[in-house]
Amino acid sequence: MKKTVAPLLLRLQWQGHSLFHSREHKWLYRLPRQVYLDEVRAAEKARGDPVVFGLDADETFALDDEHFYFRLPHPEGEGKNVGNPMAKSFVKAIESGELASSAATNGDEASAKAAVDATNLNVLCSYWISARERIMDQMVVYRDSSFGMILPQVITMGTVTRRAVEATWLTASNAKKNRIGSELKAMIRAPPGHAMVGADVDSEELWISSVMGDSQFGLHGATAIGWMTLEGTKSAGTDLHSKTASILGTSRDAAKVFNYSRIYGAGQKHAVQLLMQGDSTLSKEKAAELAKNLYRATKGNKTMRDRKRSPAAIPSIWHGGSESYLFNTLEAIALSDRPMTPALGCGVTKALSKSYLDEGTQFLPSRVNWVVQSSGVDYLHLLIVSMEYLLRKYDIKARYLISVHDEVRYLAKDEDRYRAALALQIANAWTRALFSYNLGMDDVPQGVAFFSAVDVDHVLRKEVFMTCETPSHPNPIPAGESLDIHSLLEKTGGVLGEPTPDVIPMIADTGAPVSLFPDIRSPAHHRFLEAQAQSRGGKARMWLDSLPDVLGNGDEPSAPLINARTPRSSGRKTKCFDQYGNLPIWDDGAWEEANAIQAERNRLTRPKRVAVSAPKVVT
Repeated sequence: MKKTVAPLLLRLQWQGHSLFHSREHKWLYRLPRQVYLDEVRAAEKARGDPVVFGLDADETFALDDEHFYFRLPHPEGEGKNVGNPMAKSFVKAIESGELASSAATNGDEASAKAAVDATNLNVLCSYWISARERIMDQMVVYRDSSFGMILPQVITMGTVTRRAVEATWLTASNAKKNRIGSELKAMIRAPPGHAMVGADVDSEELWISSVMGDSQFGLHGATAIGWMTLEGTKSAGTDLHSKTASILGTSRDAAKVFNYSRIYGAGQKHAVQLLMQGDSTLSKEKAAELAKNLYRATKGNKTMRDRKRSPAAIPSIWHGGSESYLFNTLEAIALSDRPMTPALGCGVTKALSKSYLDEGTQFLPSRVNWVVQSSGVDYLHLLIVSMEYLLRKYDIKARYLISVHDEVRYLAKDEDRYRAALALQIANAWTRALFSYNLGMDDVPQGVAFFSAVDVDHVLRKEVFMTCETPSHPNPIPAGESLDIHSLLEKTGGVLGEPTPDVIPMIADTGAPVSLFPDIRSPAHHRFLEAQAQSRGGKARMWLDSLPDVLGNGDEPSAPLINARTPRSSGRKTKCFDQYGNLPIWDDGAWEEANAIQAERNRLTRPKRVAVSAPKVVT
C-alpha cells in the first residue's frame, strides 16, 4: 500500500475527482476547468490555487488545457505536497468516504469490493504498522517461562517542560474495534492477587491554567474560564469545550483540541490549520474568520504599550475575553526575568531565559506552554510524593507502576486496593490544596478536590468499562471498578489504617515560591483588573502607558526591581515591580529601596555583559 502505483490501481478519488501523481507536486486531484470556473467563491477558495508545473517530467499535465490540478489537503497546511494518500493521516478521510475508489460509480462491483477491502485493510493495519517495531523492541525480564515484566525505557525528564518521554507506552492509543494491535495497553495485566489502582486527573492543565487566572481575584471561579471549569457541565453545554464548539460550529471533541492548543500558547494560524484539517471543504478565509471569532471571545483583544515610550516590563495585555485574566497571568510568568512554576518554583531552561535571548526573540508560545505543562509536571510530582508518604505511613501494600502525563497507576495487593484508592484521593486533595495555597487562595472547592473516580482494575486501560475488542483481540475483557470518593468512604469507613511513626522530619513552611499578585486589594491591582475586563482598549492602553520604563537598555543591566513615581499631584503611592517583572504593587518606601537595590546590583554586575555577533558571552 506504500507503493506509488497503489492509489492508481485502486482508482482512488478525492471528493469524486480522480487522483494523479506528479513528480513535482506528488499527489493531486483533477478538476475540469469549467467546473472550477462555475464553482461558488467559497468552494473555489477551499481548494486553494491550482498548481503550476515546472518540471519536464510533468509536461503531460502542463499541456492539459481542459483541467486544473490541485494538491490533496495536507495535515500540516496549505501548499504542502502529499507523498502517500494511504498514510495514517488520511484514515479519517477513507472512513468518511472523502477518499474512495471510482470503481463503484463505474459499475465494476468486483473492483469496487477489492478497493474497499484494500483501503479497509490499510486502516485496519495502520496502528500495528507504526507500533510493531517499538513493541517488539521492549525490554522484558522473565522470572520463568510463563511470567515476565516489561521495563519501560523512560526518559524521566525528556522535554523542556520536564515531561517524561517513552516511545511505546506513553503514546499507546486506546483500543479501537477497527485497529489491529490497538489493545496493546490492555495486554498488561496485574499478577495474581494484585490490582491496578489509578486515576486520570480531571482536566488537570485546564484547571491549573484557570486557577492561575482566578488568583488575580484570590477566589476560585472568579473568572469566566474558572467558573466554567468548576461549574460548567457537558450535559447543559456550559463547559469550556461545549462553548468553544458552539463558537466554531464543530464537535465537542474537536473543540477540546482547540482549547488545549490555545492554552499551550498556539496562535490563530494554528487554529486555522486545525479547522481546515477537520473540514476539507472550508476555505482559508472562512477558517481564519472562525479562528478570529474564537480568539476574540476567549483570549480577547491585545493592546500594546505606546511604541514611542521606552520598553516596560509588561509590553502588552489581553482584555475583553473570557480567558484574558488567564493569559495575562501566564504571560507575566513566561516573560519574567526568572520564570518559575507557582507550585514548586521550578525554573525554565536557560535556553529560554531572557538573558540568553536576542532582543525581540521571545519564543512566547514555547514559554507559555512551559508554564502550563511544567506546572502539570509539578502536579504529578506532588501527587506521587504524597502517595508515597501515605503508603509508608499506613503500611499500604502498593507501589508506583507507571504515569502517563495526567494519568497515574499503582500496583496494589488485593486486600489493600481500596485503601490505596482512598490514599490516592487524599493525595489529590493535598496537591490541589498546595496549588491553591501557593496562588494565594486558602480553600479548595469540593468539586475539584477529589478525583471524579478512581479505577480499580486488573488490566491497564483508559476506562474500566472498555471491553478492548479489536480484530486481533475479539474476546471482551471483564469490567473493573470505578469508585468515587463516596463509594470509597463506604468501602473503607474513611480509615486508611493504623499510622506508623513518621520517619520524615517536618520542615518549616517557606511560603510560596513565586508571589504573582502580592496585594490584590490595592488600587493599582483594581485598575489592572478593570483594564482586562474592558472590551475596548482605552483603559488597557492607559494602564500600559503608566508602567515604569525598564531601566538599562543596550549595555545597561536590567534592574531586578523596576519602579517609577506617579505624578505628585495625584497623591498616589509609588508604583513598582518585583524582581520577576510581575504586576504592580504599591509601597511607600519602594522608591528608596529600589534605588539601593539598583546601586548594589550595578556594583555586583561589573564588568558588564557585552553583546557580540556570536552567542552572548561574559567578558
